[in-house]
Amino acid sequence: MMSIRRFLLVAIAVVMAGTSVAVSVATYVEAYHEVDELFDGHLAQQGRILALLAESSAGQLDPAILHASSPGHYYERYVAIQRWSAEGSLLLASASVPEVPLASFAAGLSRTQIAGEDWHVFTQRLSNGDWLMVAEGARAREELVHGAALAVVTPFAIAVPLALVLMALVIGRGLRPLSALQRAVRARDSSNLQPLVTSASNVAELAPLEQAINGLMAQVMAALAREQRFTADAAHELRTLLTVLKLHAHNAANLKKHDDVQASLAQLQAGVDRATHMVTQLLSLARLDPEDADALKQATPLLPVVRQVLADLMPLAERRHQQLDCEGVEAAPTVLLRREALDILLRNLVENALRYSPADTNVSVTARVQGDQVRITVEDEGEGVSAEQAGRVLERFYRGRHDGQGAGLGLSIVSRILTLAGGELAFIPRDSTQKAHVVVTLPRA
Repeated sequence: MMSIRRFLLVAIAVVMAGTSVAVSVATYVEAYHEVDELFDGHLAQQGRILALLAESSAGQLDPAILHASSPGHYYERYVAIQRWSAEGSLLLASASVPEVPLASFAAGLSRTQIAGEDWHVFTQRLSNGDWLMVAEGARAREELVHGAALAVVTPFAIAVPLALVLMALVIGRGLRPLSALQRAVRARDSSNLQPLVTSASNVAELAPLEQAINGLMAQVMAALAREQRFTADAAHELRTLLTVLKLHAHNAANLKKHDDVQASLAQLQAGVDRATHMVTQLLSLARLDPEDADALKQATPLLPVVRQVLADLMPLAERRHQQLDCEGVEAAPTVLLRREALDILLRNLVENALRYSPADTNVSVTARVQGDQVRITVEDEGEGVSAEQAGRVLERFYRGRHDGQGAGLGLSIVSRILTLAGGELAFIPRDSTQKAHVVVTLPRA
């Protein structure tokens, strides 16, 4: 598993070491070149001065001067002088070189090797035809450059490990908010999903991460709350239904008269139908999550869905001797709501209108455009929803005029769909001027 701390330390170590080596090599090469140039210049200058002295000397220089017995300098052995006559005889030589020419008899700078040692030689011809050679050993220059390079590299060699130790401390301090965030997340479980509050919230790079984690935990909390609410709701309603079904089954088993048994079985069948309807509604409601809001916003033609819903509910209407029509939906446009959700919404509204309207009445669905919205109206001849009930009918399992058939979830599902889709719901009660109706407003696609 990759470690950010280890990666940063290794990366910094490689960069610093590589930079140090590159700087040291470049410094060494440049220093060696500059020392060579400088010393060659000094060598030429010394040669010219010695030539001037030789030219101005009244007599021959005493060779004994170059072989003084008094202590000299350590680097003196890397400096040599030779004077050769025009005929090729050695007239003057330092003790540090053999009695052979240091270089060819040609004026200028040259480099030669004598006894395995490299020498830089400046050769100059005097006016009387003699040759004067001044030389420096290359080892002296190398030692000088090596010393200078060591002086440069040593601080790097000390500074790099020290810098790495300091960087490890700095990186550890910089990653402390991340470690705090990690510990806080690790301490969370399904029973503790409260928002994280750590030092990461003060770090620009980690604050968005903490906010994202908090947002995710909020979604998980909401999902768990929905599941718990669904479980509690289902348990409550199913417990009541199962008790009633058990009672009907017990009665049917103990009754003697055929008519009484048939009546009890009919009640049992009605209870089973109601339980099936309620479970279907509960599952529909459970599937409506906030995360589905964007998925719900799909363009859907209204008329085909209305016709399908009315066709599906026609058996219920016929059983109650009611009429269904959608004449006012012919020119309806496309709404911004997924077909499945629109089907559930209309099915619940029309089914409610059928259930809570008297027999031999009419239920109609109309639609018209208002700007960028579509207004859908479901009208029936029932009493409608009063102002007192309007605040409660959207609650789960609330049945204002309970007829034993509904689950009290239909309008709660409708409200949930409209909340996610950005729609609105209004109840208009019956009065002397109009029938009771429900108005749904949806965005127009």
